[in-house]
Amino acid sequence: MSFSVALLLQPLLVLGALTSGCGGSGESAQRSATPDDASNSSHIDGASPSCSAECRAERRAEREAREAERCGELLSRVRLTFRITATPVAAGSAIGLRRILVNRSEATLFVSTGGMLKVLPGPRSNRISWGGSSADGVFQKPGTTSRGDVWHDRQPPGWHPIGDRVTSFDFYAHTDAPGPGSVACGIPATIVAPPGLVERHPSGRWTQEPSP
Repeated sequence: MSFSVALLLQPLLVLGALTSGCGGSGESAQRSATPDDASNSSHIDGASPSCSAECRAERRAEREAREAERCGELLSRVRLTFRITATPVAAGSAIGLRRILVNRSEATLFVSTGGMLKVLPGPRSNRISWGGSSADGVFQKPGTTSRGDVWHDRQPPGWHPIGDRVTSFDFYAHTDAPGPGSVACGIPATIVAPPGLVERHPSGRWTQEPSP
């Protein structure tokens, strides 16, 4: 009798074991799917491990602040002046332009510069324009000052436009800050001219930021 009961119970025990194993496997599969589901949910909600637009903006602002600090430290020791001259002649005034660069920093600078000064009355060619040539760059050693005429890109040396007023003056000037990487620093300039010669600047002295 005992042997018969044992034979009857054996299939039930095997079936129970199989049922228990299937249940554990299902729960395990459900648990392993949970992280993926959460990951998919995060992706759908917009949470990404990469840098967001706000993150990129913050990094850009930090980089610009570091570059501005490097340029500020350099430019506090550099002075650029453009002097507009007017020499009386029979037809009016011969207009000239001189550049003065003072480098009190400890770095050797290469300053690229260019611009345009328009003179009236006269044709469109009655102007001083320069830039875009290696001759318009200035190597400046530490603790030195350089002075020189700004020559015109389409006129021979010694030529000066003739007129009685300067209608506009625009320039660019930049140099790299010392240190690792390339950080271009725009150099502001002091402009000096005879009073009343330059339109919108009757005093003949002002500070101007460089064009990009």
